[in-house]
Amino acid sequence: MTVSVRASTAADLEALLAFSTSAPVSWTRPDRYRQESLTGNHRPEWSFLAVRDRRPVGRALWWGGADAGAPSTLDDLLVAPSDEDDRVTIAAALIRVGTASFGTVPEWIVDLAVDWHDDPEAVAAVAWRTEAARQAGLARSTERVSVAWEHPTAAVAPTTPRLRFRGGDDDEFTDLFARVTVGSLDAHTRATVAELGVRGTALDFYRSLPGRREDWRIAEDDDGLVVGFVLATRTAYDAAVSSIGVLPQHRGKGIVDGLLAEALRVHTAAGEPRVVATTDADNVPMRRAFERAGATVTKRRMVYER
Repeated sequence: MTVSVRASTAADLEALLAFSTSAPVSWTRPDRYRQESLTGNHRPEWSFLAVRDRRPVGRALWWGGADAGAPSTLDDLLVAPSDEDDRVTIAAALIRVGTASFGTVPEWIVDLAVDWHDDPEAVAAVAWRTEAARQAGLARSTERVSVAWEHPTAAVAPTTPRLRFRGGDDDEFTDLFARVTVGSLDAHTRATVAELGVRGTALDFYRSLPGRREDWRIAEDDDGLVVGFVLATRTAYDAAVSSIGVLPQHRGKGIVDGLLAEALRVHTAAGEPRVVATTDADNVPMRRAFERAGATVTKRRMVYER
């Protein structure tokens, strides 16, 4: 029987919320969907159903900013257990139809446990999602590591060399972003730059995040040379360190520790109870910097992009 895919309506709410999963992956529970529908982060027109013989067999829930004209991420994609033999086909169809209606292709984020590689059920859950993403045109997959500081303080070990921090205008940040992208180990950054360009990434993307523009910092060493920058921003839920960049000629000097300390200091001064950050699993230097700063690994995630 053919599967059809369509955007939901208000009348489909109970059908959308009837989906659940026992697989060890993140998914959107009914209370969260209802709560974020009130703020406009989830919407019927961003929530899609796959239907076979008038029976819902799959759902896809995209998420976006309250004032956004299109969603920014696919946060949830589930297929009914009775239809798991066709789950790749159903999932790919949901993604294709949804993104065609948005006119954009948001990334698909699947949150996982820290040790998911050791769990056969999690490995299987990632495998079929990866194939569905590939069939739907999200061929680039990146594993990322999420960390958090609970009750952060500014008591991060001092670094050598010492750094001074200041603000900067959009042109300076764009120039610095272009320079630090050279040789970057962060595949997510490289992919975003490839899609949006340097200015689109440095300004349009990061300025679209919650948080204050004045919390972006440029670092100078004792000689007054610019050595890097850090963006203290927010996610929809927490304070965040969204981007750290060290100029190529200054890498390996411990500057990243000072940049991270400054972002934590900014958030501490604002009374933030929790700070989060994410980096590629393959970006070992950044992961080690997070460890030195006392961060705790909270989860891993697969990110699927066009």
